[in-house]
Amino acid sequence: MGNNFIKADLNVRLFQNDGEARFIRRPNRFLIIADFYGKETVCHCPNPGRLEEILFPGVELILEKRKNTGQHKTQWTAVAIRRGKTIIPLYASRANRAAEALILPKIIPNLKQIQSEYSLGNSRFDFLCYDEEGTRHIVEVKACSLVEHAVAMFPDAPSLRALGHLEELAELSKTGSCHVLFVILHSNPELFIPNLHTDPAFSAALSRLGELKVHASLLLCKENGMAELIKLSLPINLSHGDLAAADKGNYLIVMKIPKKNKIETGSLGTILFQEGWYVYCGSGQKSLNMRINRHLRKQNKKIHWHLDYLRPFADEIRAFPIMSYKNLECELSRDLEKLGGQGISGFGSSDCRCKSHLYYFPDPPLQNREFMDMVFFYRHVKSLNN
Repeated sequence: MGNNFIKADLNVRLFQNDGEARFIRRPNRFLIIADFYGKETVCHCPNPGRLEEILFPGVELILEKRKNTGQHKTQWTAVAIRRGKTIIPLYASRANRAAEALILPKIIPNLKQIQSEYSLGNSRFDFLCYDEEGTRHIVEVKACSLVEHAVAMFPDAPSLRALGHLEELAELSKTGSCHVLFVILHSNPELFIPNLHTDPAFSAALSRLGELKVHASLLLCKENGMAELIKLSLPINLSHGDLAAADKGNYLIVMKIPKKNKIETGSLGTILFQEGWYVYCGSGQKSLNMRINRHLRKQNKKIHWHLDYLRPFADEIRAFPIMSYKNLECELSRDLEKLGGQGISGFGSSDCRCKSHLYYFPDPPLQNREFMDMVFFYRHVKSLNN
């Protein structure tokens, strides 16, 4: 009987290294423009996540030649990023290869049968497994590429599909064993946490649904595309579900003012805003996401905050929620100034001692590694210290 058990492999291939290039820009989530031997080349991006922590101009890419190129608009796929000595695989769906070959035989004792892409009703799950005793195990795999400050988080963007999987698995767990497996693709994190900042509903659900078996495993991938299992069970912290559900914390609003303009700002009078980028830090100790969504709206709102005067003149805007136990608004302000931001005197800081809560940057902050590192430090470390 024992010889029929499925044994774990030692390694698995996640990609082919057919060429290398440098990242230029990402026009949408499915395409990357790369500098490939001096020529701008359009590449398929197989990871729909935001990837804001790793896709900076000039970063090194590993490309794979696409098969049946006549059937595709692009001849190359950007399959990995080289960051220092670390290889970060981008092909999220291929994490299932690693899960099947390296991880499932170890997290499901006496595993005897694996069926991939199992359909049940209107849903499809990554794996249906059976152990020696005939117990059914349904496994959903989530590829995690967001690792900063020794903390891995999933997802890096809101995912209704991922939330739906959790709810369906919780219902199915009444008649079998259901697993959520997070495959962490790089670096050496000490901890996994569901990303309450980008998807509080998913984080709250994962913390609430105790009937699900949650796993986090770490892979190490080499530049030739071969991956091996480094840690089968990374520590998991699901204790921040209440904070996710509370919808409270802080935020950063990043916006671009496309041309120099004199703008009336209420009690602050008329201010000359230079062309460039502005970062606003604020707080919402209740209904955080409602506050952020209001800031993002360009029309159909009464003027209330200083930012309301500026919003109609911005043509690019992004919000970064930071769920937090404490109000970190003034600390964010000080750190923006340390990054070289030029404060607009009195803007958004009438109820504190800060010089400003709005800072001007001549260059795009989202392409600045130091700015993004600050964002992830607050999200991955500072905001979660209660």
